[in-house]
Amino acid sequence: MTNLSEIFETFLREKKYISGVTDKTIRTYRDSWKAFLRYGGEPTESGVKAFVITAGERGVTPGAINTFARSVNSFLSWLLANGHIPKALKVPKVKQPKRIIPTYTPEEADRIMRHKPANLTEWRVMTILALLIDSGIRINEALILTRDRIDLDNLSIRVAGKGQKERVVPFSFECRKLLYRWLQSHKFDLVFPTIAGRKLRYDNLRADFLDLLGQVGVAKSEGAFHAFRRFAARQYLRNGGNVRHLQLLLGHSDIQTTTKYLDDDREMLQREHARLSPLESLKKR
Repeated sequence: MTNLSEIFETFLREKKYISGVTDKTIRTYRDSWKAFLRYGGEPTESGVKAFVITAGERGVTPGAINTFARSVNSFLSWLLANGHIPKALKVPKVKQPKRIIPTYTPEEADRIMRHKPANLTEWRVMTILALLIDSGIRINEALILTRDRIDLDNLSIRVAGKGQKERVVPFSFECRKLLYRWLQSHKFDLVFPTIAGRKLRYDNLRADFLDLLGQVGVAKSEGAFHAFRRFAARQYLRNGGNVRHLQLLLGHSDIQTTTKYLDDDREMLQREHARLSPLESLKKR
């Protein structure tokens, strides 16, 4: 195939200006394509397999290979749709061991939220954590949240999610009290800005968060802020929430992504089994 680099740039322009993907997604496409070529990949049947084999031999993790594959497969589908290749091609996914990702326990979350903030920085972190726990939104969604997207009267926020997909997410009366008090502390458009009103950098917020964890004596869970999204999802289901409603709350396009939060919750599975145990039911006859 001639001028593959030019064809790839055309793909990126169409994704940006026609499909409306974000600059971050464009960077992901570009980085994934570079990795694909670096490990011997090419748009042929043997080329997509060669990428997986070579990347694995050079120590690239299965998770990283699959991340690259998702973006590359989007480009391969585009090549077929635009007549650049004669048949469908797809980078095969590498099987990954399924593991249970830990998150904070209700006791740890309670200990964190009972902390009394000593300054504006701690107050900001505490309000962000309260919103993450209550709504399950992503940390990046919280950091770009603006005042006009918060409806205090109707207890909801309009979240700008992945892929420029907007969704409405409810929050509780308790969260409203915290948000209202925090919004009175500054006049900037961003809900959680820096002292100068600019967008808060993730790394700086993470450092503030780790300092808070140290003060309350709670170990950092895997994923830092994303652990609170997992916590919110699991608590929602434990409290009797519907998986479909949780999907809408979290903004997942595929409900299978949402059900992973249910699959990984051993505590809820144990509780339900104790209630529905076939052996226990025989004893009660």
